[in-house]
Amino acid sequence: MKISDLAARTGVPASTLRFYETEGLVPADRAENGYRVYGEAAVDRLAFITQAKHLDLPLPAVRELVTAWESEPCHSVRAKYRPMLLERAAQVDERIVALKALRSTLATAVERLDALPDRDDPCDAGCASLERPHADLPVVSVPSATITCSLDGADHDARTADWRDLLDGAPRVDVTGGVRVTLATAALERAAALASAEQGCCGFYAFRLDLRGATFDLTMTAPPEARAMLDDLLPAHETETAPR
Repeated sequence: MKISDLAARTGVPASTLRFYETEGLVPADRAENGYRVYGEAAVDRLAFITQAKHLDLPLPAVRELVTAWESEPCHSVRAKYRPMLLERAAQVDERIVALKALRSTLATAVERLDALPDRDDPCDAGCASLERPHADLPVVSVPSATITCSLDGADHDARTADWRDLLDGAPRVDVTGGVRVTLATAALERAAALASAEQGCCGFYAFRLDLRGATFDLTMTAPPEARAMLDDLLPAHETETAPR
C-alpha cells in the first residue's frame, strides 16, 4: 500500500503516518521511485497504536507496547499493559481534582461578572470586585518518565500556535517553575479552555487563574525536565523576574 492507501484504510492521516515512521512506530519500506510502501501488518499495528492512544498513553509507553505486542506472548503484553493503565488512571484522578478546582474558580468569576453593574462607562476600580483570594490549584504530579506530550505532529503545532496567539504581547514574569502572564478578562474563557485541553495531553503542566478586576493572571508551571516544553508554548518575548 502507498501511504495514501494506508491512510484511507485506517483513518490515520498521512502526516501522522510520517510522524509514526520517524518515531519508529510504523516503519515503511521504499519503492524504487522512493515512495513509502506498507504491508498488511501495518494495518494491525496501527489499530493497536490507535487503541493505546485512545487511552491517552504517552508515546514512549506506546512504543514499548508495540514492541512487546509484535515479539512477545500475550501474557507478557498484558503484564506490561496493566501497570501502565493503572498509572494513567491515577494521573487522570489527579487531573480531575485540578479541573474541578478550575471549574469552581470559573463559576465564581462568572457570578461576579454577572453581578457587575450594566453601564456604558469604562471599567474602574469597582470592577476589582471580581478579585478574591483563593488557594493554589492542585499541582498534578507525574513521574519524570511520563514527561511527554501525547499530541502528534500537526495537532501539537496547532495547539502551540493557539497558545502563542493567546499570549502574544501579554505582560509576563518568570515565577518558580514557570511563568505568570497577565491577560484581559475577555480572554478568560479561551485561556481556561486551552488549559483544560493541555491537561488532557500534558498532565504534568499546572495552571492557576487569579482574577484582578479587568485582568487576570495565568500562572503556568511545569517540572524542571519539562520547562523547555512549556517555553515552547510562549511567543518570543522578554520576561522579568517575579517580585513574589
